[in-house]
Amino acid sequence: MKTLRREIHPQIKVLDAAQGIVEYVASNETIDSYQEIVRADGWKFDRFEKNAPFVDSHNYESIDCLLGKVIDFKVQGKNLIETVKWAIDVPSNITAQKGFQMTQGGYLKAVSVGFFPTRFVTKWDNDPTFNEQMDELGLKNSDNVRCIYLEQQQIELSACVIGANPDAVARAYKAGILDDAWLEKISAVKAKRESASSADGPAAVELARQRARARFLLEYQLTIKKI
Repeated sequence: MKTLRREIHPQIKVLDAAQGIVEYVASNETIDSYQEIVRADGWKFDRFEKNAPFVDSHNYESIDCLLGKVIDFKVQGKNLIETVKWAIDVPSNITAQKGFQMTQGGYLKAVSVGFFPTRFVTKWDNDPTFNEQMDELGLKNSDNVRCIYLEQQQIELSACVIGANPDAVARAYKAGILDDAWLEKISAVKAKRESASSADGPAAVELARQRARARFLLEYQLTIKKI
């Protein structure tokens, strides 16, 4: 089953700067950019609690992608609250140290939950549960909700370091948190993510990657001139 990812831009709390411990609102019941809703009481952690990884932008290619671990997770009201320990105590984990510095500086706020949906309803189903859920959420047909996830297994939590918008990256660069080498890394990985869905062969993927990288760098350059 395909892993789904849903990103929000939460208010975060740095609970212990010395230990790298941060609390996030990882998910809530607002309508996301996919016109979908994830019900808070549907979160399950059977697989997640065995390891609870905190990773870089849903990337599992190597141990270098591991930024830390989720040390606490719970549902409070309509929110999924998760507490993360960034691996800042590991000197070789430069990405975790950079990510935590950006978090402390207010440049990195987004987290994204990776999960497997196990029960859901859509507006196309011949199922009264969808309308019942819409009523319970206080929503109307005009809100154009496509899908409501009723139960889902969390797989991981990601910091969206690579997904940072040009404004956040530019401000972190000017603050001295990021350097030219990190800007290159961010643009390259962001381009890789954006071009991965191409089905026209390796050459088309590479061209799409180069274009995405150039677009990000241009956005960054235009942004840094404004601040």
